[in-house]
Amino acid sequence: MQPVDSYIRTQGMTCAVINAVLNPVVAWVGNRQMDFMPLWGRNSIVVDTAVTSIVLSLLVALFVTSGVHRDLKAGRVKATNGFSRKECLLSRLPSRAWALGLMFGFGIAFVLIPLTLGLFHLIGLTGLSFAAFALFKAVYTGLLAFLVTRWVIFRQLLLVLPT
Repeated sequence: MQPVDSYIRTQGMTCAVINAVLNPVVAWVGNRQMDFMPLWGRNSIVVDTAVTSIVLSLLVALFVTSGVHRDLKAGRVKATNGFSRKECLLSRLPSRAWALGLMFGFGIAFVLIPLTLGLFHLIGLTGLSFAAFALFKAVYTGLLAFLVTRWVIFRQLLLVLPT
């Protein structure tokens, strides 16, 4: 049986690497000309980041939730009382994977889009070359996938802890 911290780290890193590789490839398929990516507009960094935040969070929540349930049944991980259900903010979030994923996705988009816009504005960027955008997307989706995986696992483990 794997300790919870190790399990979360392993699952989070696996999900981060998959997303850091896969998402720039998806961006390339959608922009084969490898054009400049403007900050604003229909095919822009803002739109791509918002859609990516929502879709990635939803898919990660769906896949990770089923994996956690499978690993709990198989005895590969065990929910421990490392934290209290009553004190944990995650215990107040939806337990269903799709609702949890959408909540994370919209919340992340709502917070990170203005921060990204502000940062780009402060450094004077109106967009990125495709190569810079692909790198941005790899870093962004890797970090996002790790965090969402971590939060989803904690939420699912809270469901099986004794009250």
